[in-house]
Amino acid sequence: MPEPRTGERAPELEAFMDGLRKLRTRAGEPSFRKMAAKSGAVSHATLHLTVTGTRLQPWETVREFVRACDGDEEEWHARWQGVQLVLSADRDPEPAPRWRSKRVLVPLALVLVAAIAAVVVLLLPGEQGTPAPPHPGDSSRFLGDVTIPDDTVVKPGTQFVKVWELENTGTVEWRKRYLRRTDLPVTPGTCRTPDRIPVNDTAPRGRVQVTVTVSTPPNAPVDCKVFWKMVDEQDRELFPASRPIYFSVLVRA
Repeated sequence: MPEPRTGERAPELEAFMDGLRKLRTRAGEPSFRKMAAKSGAVSHATLHLTVTGTRLQPWETVREFVRACDGDEEEWHARWQGVQLVLSADRDPEPAPRWRSKRVLVPLALVLVAAIAAVVVLLLPGEQGTPAPPHPGDSSRFLGDVTIPDDTVVKPGTQFVKVWELENTGTVEWRKRYLRRTDLPVTPGTCRTPDRIPVNDTAPRGRVQVTVTVSTPPNAPVDCKVFWKMVDEQDRELFPASRPIYFSVLVRA
């Protein structure tokens, strides 16, 4: 599917899309079908339009693109808001001389708008499109990998036990919580795990270790990177604006 010519897009939109393309490259250039499977919310064709279309896609679509590439949602939401404001302003008809003058000032305006939007997102969680935790005062912090550091080499057709340590940094006691795998249904040929794993009840300021048993695929080489989000008994996501935790292993014979 050929990409539109750069000249068909506003410079601000082209720069935004170029940033998303670079984000996807840093994530290992996953296929759009794989990104859609990981998202579970949008199609691969819609994700493709995010970096090839002639219009700025809705934030909900861009958010799924960023999530699929393990990007920083707050940063990209601020950038998206800045581009949206600039493109909205460009729709107002103006005489040609003012149009040219405006184009000169757009980069500085875009930087200022994005910076203001980023501050608003950080200071006012739950507003400006950033979802808040269902329980006020609920918060968590990832402390580290207890076993199997990132990019550990493991044998195909074997099992290993991954352990993370988390801290309850909020004022809400964690009860009957789980970590749910985000790439469900799991595609063939990748590491197998339970769909979700229990998190022991944890008081505020307490720490907890979470364990999952992983089965590696029989064939190699395969790179397994599996993401997890905390949910409750009803499978409701509890920290929607937070980055997922993950394990990453290299399956090699």
